[in-house]
Amino acid sequence: MLWVGLAAAALLAVMALVLYRGTQHVPEFYQQALTSAVPTAPQIQVGDEFERQALNLHNQATKPGPWQAEFTDEQINAWLAAILPRNHPQALPAETRDPRVKITERGVQVGWRYQTERFQTVVSLSGQIYLTDKPNQVALRLHGVRAGWLPLPLDRVLQGVRDAARQNGVDLLWSQHDGDPVAMFQVPSRLERYPNREIQLETVELEPGKLRLAGRTERR
Repeated sequence: MLWVGLAAAALLAVMALVLYRGTQHVPEFYQQALTSAVPTAPQIQVGDEFERQALNLHNQATKPGPWQAEFTDEQINAWLAAILPRNHPQALPAETRDPRVKITERGVQVGWRYQTERFQTVVSLSGQIYLTDKPNQVALRLHGVRAGWLPLPLDRVLQGVRDAARQNGVDLLWSQHDGDPVAMFQVPSRLERYPNREIQLETVELEPGKLRLAGRTERR
């Protein structure tokens, strides 16, 4: 009985070690995003460029006619690294640090550090972004969520996504597709300052390292 007890304790210790080491694994895409080709100093410049492009897209969409914009994951990651902590320090939960993204033609990968006083890991998830059949509705279909390489229950992560979205004024609708959770949000078709103009988002395209948006604005 003593040897059985010692063997069981040793097995549990080995399993705990394997699980812990699994949570300390850093996904390759996240490591690459952290060591971006953009040096630390120019990240502010690249992040500001991302904000200027977003503002320019907004201005284009207020005028009748077609509009489009293209963003790179390099720009987004520079903004996340340099501008988000400076201008929006309360946008993320206290346990969340260093969010990064990678865009491919098949979807997006998102990773961030989760850190408390006793534990830290890199949480990552993948998803697909597309337009639904409803006007101006964008969907994000979420696939696996992991801590290191260990799968995580989705419920807790989804609650964190809901809370962060609500904190930043974004209302999400949720559904399921083949068992995967799908978060949907509505791009406003009318702006308060321009009630006689209707914005139509027509294209959401993903290419390696790029996100392209296109649409048109009609005068009503």
